Amino acid sequence: MRELAEWLMARDDIAVFSHRAPDGDAAGSCIASALALRALGKRAAMFLPGGVPAYLDFLPFSDRVISDGIPPFPPKCALAVDVSSPELLGDNLKLFEACPERAVLDHHESNPMFGQLNVVRPERAATGEMVLELIRMLGVDLTKDMATCLFAAISSDTGHFNYSNTTAEALEAAADCVRAQADVDLITRRIYRTRTFARTKLLGLALSNASVECGVAYACVTNRMFQETGAARADTERIINYLIEIEGVRAAALFTEQEDGMTRVSLRSVAPYNVARDVALPLGGGGHERAAGITVPLPLDEAVRKVLKRIEEVL
Repeated sequence: MRELAEWLMARDDIAVFSHRAPDGDAAGSCIASALALRALGKRAAMFLPGGVPAYLDFLPFSDRVISDGIPPFPPKCALAVDVSSPELLGDNLKLFEACPERAVLDHHESNPMFGQLNVVRPERAATGEMVLELIRMLGVDLTKDMATCLFAAISSDTGHFNYSNTTAEALEAAADCVRAQADVDLITRRIYRTRTFARTKLLGLALSNASVECGVAYACVTNRMFQETGAARADTERIINYLIEIEGVRAAALFTEQEDGMTRVSLRSVAPYNVARDVALPLGGGGHERAAGITVPLPLDEAVRKVLKRIEEVL
């Protein structure tokens, strides 16, 4: 981490990127990293494909995040945070690759080390935990805004400290954010205790069509469901959790039909099954032991058959 801190301190005009379909760890880590760089007097811009989803728009400076537009300055170097593979940069991949110097800060075990400088630590619960360490290395004070972003990041990737990846270090990092006045009530209310009516209807439709076969729970979200409910693409976030929580289920999959004809798949498992290594990676995806994802270049029905066949082989 010290090498990355020194690398950043020696540079300016930095573009900070995270992945498409951003969750709390992606958005929070991206914003907090940029705020820390700005505290050093550097120019730093934030990029998230599609922008910050509505349920995370309470994050400080979320309205300053660029989705896929023109950068406010020509970036000289790039930092990708919480990006497990370069294609997850979406429409921002070209801008990332156009930067002459590129670094990666991530916690996914499947990361292919696509930067010139890579700091990848799969043992960390969230990239937000790593960003907190980076902020300390940079010698920057942890502000309330940074702390709010990082608490949201760490909370999101640990299932609000419920998942098996919740370590003592993750809890200590969250405590540091609380000490820096992160608004825990606001964060948890917006992420976990607030849903739009459209999102609630989408959840109901998805679960009403769910199936459980041989210890595998799965459900599909179609383009028609989005049209019927008025829900946003980001509203599929956490539907997968309802599936893996079903008694007796060992693995779960949520299949979401994409407008371009492909299918996005979210995967979850219980110990000892590793859905990143055994399911996602062989099919071109990635992630963590218990939580992974794939974008399958197939129509919904074909993607369901292909992925379920792979899961059945593993189980």
